[in-house]
Amino acid sequence: MLKSKSNNITILNLITFFSSLYFYHQIITLYFLQRGLNYVEINSLWGIITASKAMAEVPTGIIADKIGRKFSIIIALALQLAGEVIFIFADRYLLFVLTAVIGGIGFAFLSGCFEAMMYDSLKEEGRESEMQKVAGLNASFAQMAIIIGSLIGGFITSNLRLNNFILVIVITAFFVGIALMVSFLLRKPTAAYGQETPSSLALLKDGMKLLRTNRPLQRIILLFLLATPFINYLLNFYQPYFVKARLSGVWFGVALSLASLLGVLSSKYAYLFEKIFGVKNGVLLATLLPGIFYIFMAMIFHSWIAFMLFILSYSSMQVQRPIFVDYMNRHIESRNRATVLSLINVFSGIYIALMGLLIGWLADFSLSSAFILMGSWII
Repeated sequence: MLKSKSNNITILNLITFFSSLYFYHQIITLYFLQRGLNYVEINSLWGIITASKAMAEVPTGIIADKIGRKFSIIIALALQLAGEVIFIFADRYLLFVLTAVIGGIGFAFLSGCFEAMMYDSLKEEGRESEMQKVAGLNASFAQMAIIIGSLIGGFITSNLRLNNFILVIVITAFFVGIALMVSFLLRKPTAAYGQETPSSLALLKDGMKLLRTNRPLQRIILLFLLATPFINYLLNFYQPYFVKARLSGVWFGVALSLASLLGVLSSKYAYLFEKIFGVKNGVLLATLLPGIFYIFMAMIFHSWIAFMLFILSYSSMQVQRPIFVDYMNRHIESRNRATVLSLINVFSGIYIALMGLLIGWLADFSLSSAFILMGSWII
C-alpha cells in the first residue's frame, strides 16, 4: 500500500480525471435529439438525475459516515460504470431515464463523501486551511479530462453521425472502469475521525441541528443555491446554440476543450478571488459573471462571438465551487461531514431539477428565453 501523506489526494485527483474523461459531452444534446427527445425531455433527464440524487443524498451520506468514504466512492463509481454501459444500448426515453436514476444514486454516493474524504485527508496532515487550493486543483483535473475528451471525441464525432456518437460512449465507459479500479487504492484518514462512530439517527439529527442553528452556514447555502450557474443546462444548450449560430460541428469539441482549459485556471486559482477582491467582492464577482454571459448568449448568435461567449461562460462557472466548498466545510465537523454535505445537496438537487423543467420548457419555444431566464435569475 502507498504510504505517502499526499497519497489520498493524488488518488482522488486520478479518480476525478478518469471518471470525468467523457468523450461525448460535446454532442450529447444532438444525440438525444437524434433519438427523438425534445428539450423538456432532455432537461428532464438531468432533473431526474438530480431528483434521484436528492432522494438518495441523506441515506448515502449516512452510509458514507458509517461504512467509510472509500467504500462509498467505490459504490459510486460502480454505479457510474453501470449507467454508462446501459447508456451504450439506450435508444428510447425510458432507458435514458433508467441511466439517469442510476447516475443520480451514484452521484449521491459521491457527493459530500468525496469532498469529506478530501477535507479529512488534509485535516489528518494539518493542512485543512488548504482546502480551497486542493479543491480547485481537483476541479482542474476534471477540466483537463474534459479538454482531452472533448478534443478526441469532437474529432471522432465531427460528422455528427449516430454510430460515432455510440463509439465515444463506449470509450467513456472504459475510462470510468479505470477510475473504479483506482478507487480501491484509497485509504481511511484515521486521524480525522473520533474513536466511536455515532448511530445513523444521531448523524442525521446532528446534521439537521447544524443546518437549523448555524446562521453563517445558512447564508452560505442560500447563496450557493440561488447563484448556481446551471452548468449542466449550459452543456445541454450550447450545441443547438452553435447550430443556430451556424458553427461547424468540428468546433463543438474544440470549444468545450478551450472552455475547460480556461476552467482549469479558473478553478485552480479560485482562492485568489478572495485574496485579491476580499471575501464579499470576490464571491459577488464569482457568482455574477455567469449570469452576465448568459444574457449576452441570449442576444448574440454570430458564429465566432457565440464561440467565445460559451468559452467565457463555462470557464467563469468553475470559480464558484472551490470557494463555496471551503466555506461550507469550515462549519462542519469531520464525524458527520458527509451527512451534512448530503443534506445540503438535497436542497440543491431539488432546486436544480425544478428549474431544469422550467428552463427546458422555455427552450422548446425559444433558446434565447432559456438563456435570459438563467442569466437574470442569477443576477
